[in-house]
Amino acid sequence: MVSNAMNYEAVEETIKAGYREVSSQYRHDDEIEVTTPNHHRICATLQRICASFAEPMTVLDVGCGTGRYFHCLTNVEELTGIDISEEMLHAAKTNPVRREMISIKKIELMRGNAYLRSFAPESFHFIFSLGMFGNGCPVTPEICDRFYEWLKPGGKLYFNTVDFDGQPLMYRARRQARAFVYPMLTRRLQHVLDERESRHPAFCMHQKQLEQVMRQTHFKTFQVTSQVCQSPLWHGRHLECIASKAGL
Repeated sequence: MVSNAMNYEAVEETIKAGYREVSSQYRHDDEIEVTTPNHHRICATLQRICASFAEPMTVLDVGCGTGRYFHCLTNVEELTGIDISEEMLHAAKTNPVRREMISIKKIELMRGNAYLRSFAPESFHFIFSLGMFGNGCPVTPEICDRFYEWLKPGGKLYFNTVDFDGQPLMYRARRQARAFVYPMLTRRLQHVLDERESRHPAFCMHQKQLEQVMRQTHFKTFQVTSQVCQSPLWHGRHLECIASKAGL
């Protein structure tokens, strides 16, 4: 579980610096990713959720990056994309992925941190976040409840995060050893490890951990699945969650 005292501003600066260096490569990788089975599956999920709404939707893309999934959305009246990286937002504005396939009537992009930014209650029919959680960004009951508040009655949430059980064996062994040894260390050594961890925080989860987090939120209906990432850009598995807010 992540402490409520986590310094999201400091983490934001670390992540922004990283994206500043790789934004052009990231946009180049988009052209590879959209051809993969992984992207096709996610795109189909987005389209299925969009089709479940009878009326044109307002949608929030949290961590929208370069606009990798804009072209997957249908029946959308207005899309709001939020991201901490100016470079990523610039790419999403000037050169979104598969621009010719985007059918959204209005797109508004804004720089911001979803953990700190506020939207009016019941602003969106659908909120999704793909590729944000896990690397620097934890899934917490608090952030999920923010999403719940921003959703209209009957609204839906779709997000993914890194599945710990899909990580390489050596990585899992190191993380488990760290968790076992940490309580036995002196405060000075704990501080050294904490400082190192804060530079590149990782928040991989087991499926049961994510389910436990969701049970602590206002969402009463949700489903968590583990999906193999079939892409040359990343090897492992993601946990995917689809949750619904109760209707009126």
